Amino acid sequence: MKIIHAVAALGALTLRATACDLCSCELPLLQLQNRPGWHVSVREQYTSFETLRQDGARINDPAGQFLHSSNTQLILGYDFTKSFGVQLNTPFITRSFRRAESGRIETGRVSGLGDLSLLAHWTPLAVERGDFRFTARGVAGLKLPTGDSSRLAEEGSESEGEGTPSGIHGHDLALGTGSVDALLGADAHLEWRRLFLQAGLQYTVRGQGSHDFDTANDLTWSAALGATVVKSDALTLTVAARVSGDTKDQDYFRGQRLDDTSSANVYVGPRVVAIFGEKLSADLGFDFPIRQENSGVGSTPDWRMQAGVSWQF
Repeated sequence: MKIIHAVAALGALTLRATACDLCSCELPLLQLQNRPGWHVSVREQYTSFETLRQDGARINDPAGQFLHSSNTQLILGYDFTKSFGVQLNTPFITRSFRRAESGRIETGRVSGLGDLSLLAHWTPLAVERGDFRFTARGVAGLKLPTGDSSRLAEEGSESEGEGTPSGIHGHDLALGTGSVDALLGADAHLEWRRLFLQAGLQYTVRGQGSHDFDTANDLTWSAALGATVVKSDALTLTVAARVSGDTKDQDYFRGQRLDDTSSANVYVGPRVVAIFGEKLSADLGFDFPIRQENSGVGSTPDWRMQAGVSWQF
């Protein structure tokens, strides 16, 4: 078994897990498949938002506002060759929340299908010489407006409650953007003996959204440094430290620029990947923010967890 099969799982990038956590989307794993064929994955991203910030500075929140967001994705893909494949990401989103809204404290829960994504990946460069390996890949795709975007219309009627500014907005609770978006990305993997370095970035070009709400384009990036600690035919185990970040500009509602929707975040955290035999893999990771910037008032992430199980037929 090649080590790259295991360590590549650490490079799975996510599409925007920012303050609104609107449409997290797992890209295909960067790996060299031994053969073409089908693969299926189930991935979970759970994010806890419990800190209220105004223009990047933490502020008091006597209302105890929070947003707990779960994004579970079913991923079905097919690799035509070792270097080219496609996949469909189907997200199911659940969010529970407490917020100050319209002069009262509101608690609730939203759930349902998110925005589907159809992705294609191509690996034009793969070099392997002894203990050295290098792989580079490009990714492109479309995100489709299948998620419920009705809460985007709340932007026109949001207000404060009990003297506390609202930190959970309609765009935080919406299950989709109502737009067709283009996804563009690239990542690379460098491996020497049991050490590896992986980095990647992704840019999302947003289309025209529904309810006169237009979400801004965003950029996501990540880098991981790690090592293989166990290597055998039955089990390959890798660990890594990962730094990641995202940046996003202001959204627009009815042609007016909103003052509470831009953000920039940097996270650090550990990743562990286990490969069992040649077909089954599992990974677990945590991200903790070390830098957070936001405009206006909003709830910001305290931590997030990402986990997944993958099976190659």
